[in-house]
Amino acid sequence: GEKMAQSALLFLLWLFGTSLAGFPNQINIGGLFMRSTVQEHSAFRFAVQLYNTNQNTTEKPFHLNYNVDNLESSNSFSVTHAFCSQFSRGVYAIFGFYDKKSMNTLTSFCGALHTSFVTPSYPIDSDVQFVIQMRPPLKGAVLSLLSQYKWEKFVYLYDTDRGFSILQAIMEAAVANNWQVTARSVGSITDPQEFRRIIEEMDRRQEKRFLIDCEVDRINVILEQVVALGKNSRGYHYVIANLGFTNISLDKVFLGGANISGFQIINPENSVVQQFLQRWDRLDEREFPEARNTPLKYTSALSYDAILVIAEAFRYLRRQRVDVSRRGSAGDCLANPAVPWSQGIDIERALKMVQVQGMTGNIQFDSFGRRSNYTIDVYEMKTGGPRKCYYSGDLKLSARTKKVEHRNKILLLLLPVKCLVQWPRELNALQLKKTYAKSVESVFFFFGILITICITTIVQIPWLNFG
Repeated sequence: GEKMAQSALLFLLWLFGTSLAGFPNQINIGGLFMRSTVQEHSAFRFAVQLYNTNQNTTEKPFHLNYNVDNLESSNSFSVTHAFCSQFSRGVYAIFGFYDKKSMNTLTSFCGALHTSFVTPSYPIDSDVQFVIQMRPPLKGAVLSLLSQYKWEKFVYLYDTDRGFSILQAIMEAAVANNWQVTARSVGSITDPQEFRRIIEEMDRRQEKRFLIDCEVDRINVILEQVVALGKNSRGYHYVIANLGFTNISLDKVFLGGANISGFQIINPENSVVQQFLQRWDRLDEREFPEARNTPLKYTSALSYDAILVIAEAFRYLRRQRVDVSRRGSAGDCLANPAVPWSQGIDIERALKMVQVQGMTGNIQFDSFGRRSNYTIDVYEMKTGGPRKCYYSGDLKLSARTKKVEHRNKILLLLLPVKCLVQWPRELNALQLKKTYAKSVESVFFFFGILITICITTIVQIPWLNFG
């Protein structure tokens, strides 16, 4: 009789997803995907499948289950509905994407409700809690490469949908290093002919160096116009500020004789990458869209790595016998005042403590959930395809043959009038974020004065530090 009672108890504990140690047998995670993240969704599901089919109970002491919401729009109503839907299901953490429109809503919910959000989206400039950022920041690597190439006059084409951090760093470095930078926002351009007009205008100014800071699709459209106009001949140099250098169509640009450089977070020599691709290339695309015949995006690799991070964090919590069970109601995400989840801090702490080797190399985080001790490879296009030439780790670029030197000196800011006219809107928003200015008018007034001065004369400005 006693044996039967024990068996019944064990069965009930298993049924309700709780082990004798107080740790769930099933970890529920949420997924928030946008219309453009088809391959990333496939990589996420494939990573969960690989984890769940692992026969090693030490590596797989619990089952991962996911609930996915696909966002048709990134407006605050859709994002709120999706987040609250996930929260009410009692998920332990959420994996997903944000853009410029949805970022503030998502990060506010995460902070208020102590729900960790693991994301491959662009890194957030400000310090936020409960956001684990899989994508390393690129600004330090970009600045180091520009210094390595000794660029002092160039065109910067940027898209602020990924935040303002590189824009800010470029502008501060222009002041600090006496660079002449013509900056153009191209985020709202939908007509390829508009890119053509910009390139023609830059050609009239005899500009031959371009830093392009956009996502892959927009970069490809810009480079198509570069080739069509014949601006890919010897003497031109294009640096692509994107972590997916090998995803970009570069052959036609290179054939003309132009130099092309960029960044890569996926190292094809990495054994984790090789093992993943062997399995990935055999998948049925009906079940896993954009596998096999579509080049692997770096955001898909980050999505795969996110599952490694989540699994490792919960293995740690289990070893530490931390009770993370979500018993009873998951709560109302719109309650006022907000009622945070009591185990949320333990989960966030565990996620930040993770150190694993993934498709994007060494993965670990600082106290704000940002990647640290990472490696970004610098590639140049050569005969035969892209070739690794440098590596960048944690904001310092190390050439294999030459050290990067940073110059400190008294600085001059010389800026084109047309470029300056375009900056105030971008930089006002940036300045508001950075200094939390209380008055929008005061910031506009400040930049109005700066523009007036810059149009009439060269301005001497002291050293500005950038991170």
